[in-house]
Amino acid sequence: MTGEELLNKLLQSYRRSFDVTEDFKVGDVSYDAYAKFNVTGTKYVLIKKAELWRAHCFEHTFFLKSDSLSVDTLNTFAKQVTEIIEPVFVREGARYPVPDHMYTYVTGIFISESAVTDEVRKFIRKYHYLKNYLLSVRGYCESRIVLFDLESGKVYGNPAARLLIKGYKKIDLA
Repeated sequence: MTGEELLNKLLQSYRRSFDVTEDFKVGDVSYDAYAKFNVTGTKYVLIKKAELWRAHCFEHTFFLKSDSLSVDTLNTFAKQVTEIIEPVFVREGARYPVPDHMYTYVTGIFISESAVTDEVRKFIRKYHYLKNYLLSVRGYCESRIVLFDLESGKVYGNPAARLLIKGYKKIDLA
């Protein structure tokens, strides 16, 4: 499977629940696609005005396909998460996210046509980003990285992406 075929397969799957924009630019980096998801859950008694609780959940996913992936590319994504994506996409320039915010996942999905180095795998294994708002009263933001190594047919991810990896390992990359 080529990187383009895998990207199209992933985007087709994401389009069922996400709003997908292709050729999306964040700062000075162009991503092949961006997918945004949000859902609100509420619990009320008898009538909607008697609301017990409300929770807003979000996910922002960025797709990047390349011939070979370097640590610099991953460092750029990690830097963008802290400097652009979290403040602009999650908090929308405010001090905290919207009221009743439960969580936001920021996911980077990288597709590498050639085998990745041990240095890249080590970076992914150690990558961690978690930000709590008001001691988690206003929820949290967590970043995940998923890497498809098409040459070796393997999928890698950071610890926060373990559930994604479990599902993505079912994809036949051959």
